[in-house]
Amino acid sequence: MMKTPVSAFPLLLVLSVACFSPLSAGVSLGAEPYSIKFATVAPEGSTWMNHMRELDRSIREKTKGQVGFRIYAGGVAGDELDVLKKMRIGQIHGAGFSGVGFGQILPSVRVLDLPFLFRDDREIDLVHKEMEDYFASQFREKGFEFLAWAEVGNVNIFSRSAIQKVGDMARLKVWAWSGDPIAKETFSAMGTNPIPLAIADVTTALNTGMIDTVYAPPLGALALQWHHYTKFMVSLPLAHSTGAVLMARSFSDRMPPELLRLVKEEFRRSMNALTLEVRKQALESVGVLERSGVRVLALPSEADLKDFYKVHDKVAEELSGKMYPKELLDRVYGILKRPRR
Repeated sequence: MMKTPVSAFPLLLVLSVACFSPLSAGVSLGAEPYSIKFATVAPEGSTWMNHMRELDRSIREKTKGQVGFRIYAGGVAGDELDVLKKMRIGQIHGAGFSGVGFGQILPSVRVLDLPFLFRDDREIDLVHKEMEDYFASQFREKGFEFLAWAEVGNVNIFSRSAIQKVGDMARLKVWAWSGDPIAKETFSAMGTNPIPLAIADVTTALNTGMIDTVYAPPLGALALQWHHYTKFMVSLPLAHSTGAVLMARSFSDRMPPELLRLVKEEFRRSMNALTLEVRKQALESVGVLERSGVRVLALPSEADLKDFYKVHDKVAEELSGKMYPKELLDRVYGILKRPRR
């Protein structure tokens, strides 16, 4: 989505696909058209913007021009915090968000961004499904209508030295996105003192040797060209980056209930389809990285894997009661059928 620590990376991690279904005969629109101002940092020509343009054309045709999007692509509306401010004053109606935006609206949703929380896609999908109504109601209380989860994907560690165990991190110069408590706590728990930097400063820091270890989705590492400065990728995901598409209630509350319901249903359908595409592209991007010379390390041994999962335990405990209530973390563990240690 937009500029976001751990949760998203510019240009690639924007999963804010807006979509409407054809309106049924039972849905009546008012005389005024619903022109939805939608912000995204996804550039024109990207997978997400191709979806956006196709869906916009479809809905305009099927509603005879009464419903459509005015899309502000390529980050022209600003980063997540800029867009959030504009949504609150009615300049923008909808957008995709991830960690930084979530943290400003609803900090507790970042429980889903904890390191080493999920083991596979099945667990991710299960928690999203089970927790959707809860978070939707929480967002609603904050003045936002939750439309759908937006897949950003798994985030991996890239480094100049091989990382096979947690102890290997201590000798590395690790970047952490400035201002993100999850990144700071995660790398501190791994025995290193992370170097906080803005995303715009990472490439220069890699080039000068100020840092030698970064984290990004594989697709993000390619787009940002960070793979040219690193030799290894840890195949064990550091975290799963969760995003969502939100609409300002100042706009959604003006829509007929039946229309809003259709919007939500179609967002969910569209985002589910896009998730499959994004996951496929993530796998393909790993192959591209390998062909470019990046070595993808095998999963850690069973004993070393347990040490990585202990990092999760430390971070989850440290942030409980600060970023999210302990009861919420326990609820997530309950869905995963995983005891809290």
